[in-house]
Amino acid sequence: MELITMFTYPRILKRKDLKKISKYPCDDEIKDAYIKYLSNYSFNEFVKYCEDNSGENLEDLIFKFTDLQLEKFEPNSLIWVSHVMINFMIYFNVNLDYNEFYDAYASALQLTVLSCAMEMTISKIPFEEVTFPEHSKICFEKLFDKCPNFKFDLKKDCTLAYNSYNTNFDFESEEIYSKIKAHFDECGY
Repeated sequence: MELITMFTYPRILKRKDLKKISKYPCDDEIKDAYIKYLSNYSFNEFVKYCEDNSGENLEDLIFKFTDLQLEKFEPNSLIWVSHVMINFMIYFNVNLDYNEFYDAYASALQLTVLSCAMEMTISKIPFEEVTFPEHSKICFEKLFDKCPNFKFDLKKDCTLAYNSYNTNFDFESEEIYSKIKAHFDECGY
């Protein structure tokens, strides 16, 4: 089972949803941010969160709001992990749009580590059989299209991404590094 079938990001909004959002009495910047990044979450909750925390910059509000969404789910449950993965894609997109390239890259690496771990667990396959995650391919392609001269230390960065989970996966940081390096080499990054 490929993880891409587990969830969809971003959720495609229906015409009636877009119409309701357009008529809602709030700042257009909030509406735009919701449509662009947060369609997997409740529009009304995001607007209320923004109103309750007015004065903070929108980028910070988006990150804090997505983190709060995780509190709705049992930690480490499949739905919780799926939302963590969605959040990494949101972090990636927001950081890329705000030209925070290293943060976008770090989010894509963390997404890759977690996606590989989830595919191993769900499909009950060894790490060697895990395919490179489609969502990660998309993130890295967007990053290197926008910033082709992006500088990174892949080995160190993969270790940081792997260690950020503070858990024991059924693979080592060296293995995730090799998988990501092979993808980067294939794409010429």
